[in-house]
Amino acid sequence: MQWILAMEDAEKAKDEKAYFTDYEICTEVRIPGVLDYGNGSLMCALFQEENKNGLYTYTIKLKHVYKEYKFGESKHSKEGYYFKDGLIGELMAIFSVYFQSRFYLKATVSGELTSKSVRTRYENDFRYVRPNPYRNFEMFTTDQKRNWAQPDGLMGFLDRIRGIDQQYHQNLMRAFFWYAEAVKEIGLDTQLFFIKMVSAAEALLKFLPKSNDSIEKKLGKLIEAKKFDAAEIQEVQNWLENRKIRQRFGLFFEKYSVGFCKGGKRKAKHCYIKKEEINDYVRRIYDARSAYLHSGKPMYLSQDMSMKDAKFWDLDASMGMMADRKKFDHKEKLPRTRWFERIVNYSLRKFIEQQKA
Repeated sequence: MQWILAMEDAEKAKDEKAYFTDYEICTEVRIPGVLDYGNGSLMCALFQEENKNGLYTYTIKLKHVYKEYKFGESKHSKEGYYFKDGLIGELMAIFSVYFQSRFYLKATVSGELTSKSVRTRYENDFRYVRPNPYRNFEMFTTDQKRNWAQPDGLMGFLDRIRGIDQQYHQNLMRAFFWYAEAVKEIGLDTQLFFIKMVSAAEALLKFLPKSNDSIEKKLGKLIEAKKFDAAEIQEVQNWLENRKIRQRFGLFFEKYSVGFCKGGKRKAKHCYIKKEEINDYVRRIYDARSAYLHSGKPMYLSQDMSMKDAKFWDLDASMGMMADRKKFDHKEKLPRTRWFERIVNYSLRKFIEQQKA
């Protein structure tokens, strides 16, 4: 992860020449306090109060050490990951998961004002539509306890990420990336939200065990008996691998969503998803995503209602739908974006908590 390398360089090279880059980032929620991480290597605080679009602006100060980067291709994975905004993109994705918020890059300020150099500010345009807070009450309101400065909060979260085995780093950053991209689709494109949020969980599926069932054993025997040619064997293996992805997708939530569902009495019980129903809805989401991508089949979506009484619902109240000549069965209905965002966020954080350093 680039941000980890930058922190390590800044902490190790205390006497070497360094420079700072400032960033301005925006989000819908007000986060008090001052983040001071790595002895001043990474700092962040509120810069501008809420503007007419409902966005608060924060300034981030990031330390860099002057060094010559030599990339040895043989020493690094060629798989990698990509953030178009670079290091600040990584940090915004991490902030997005931790604070359960959406972050947008507003500006980058670089350089130093001297007699021989100037300081430059680059504005960044981003797509934004102000959402109704009841689309995702936890994400779009300041009722949640958020703070930059708590030692056991964001700073502890960053420490845990730095402390886990490096084998998880690339996939974890991909998961953060797709989560941050998905939540930006709330209020814009719900189907695209589900596509991207599924990718956030898929990024970590390689760390779940694969199990051989009766179908795989039977196909294995046919392969051993040379019932398939080389091209057919490859097709069978591809099919089995894709089938396992679907299975492991369900297993991911089965393992890391433990504790997500809370008890208690609720009105409109049919609008909430019970613990024993999680696997069913997770598989619906995965199948709907696949059908949308591979055959263009539209998703049967729960509506993101703006009614105050429905702000905590997991589903809308519909039991089926007709659109033109297409009939959607109630068993195809997907949860509200709020439910899937919350369970993915919860599961990502549980995944991190359960990894050993």
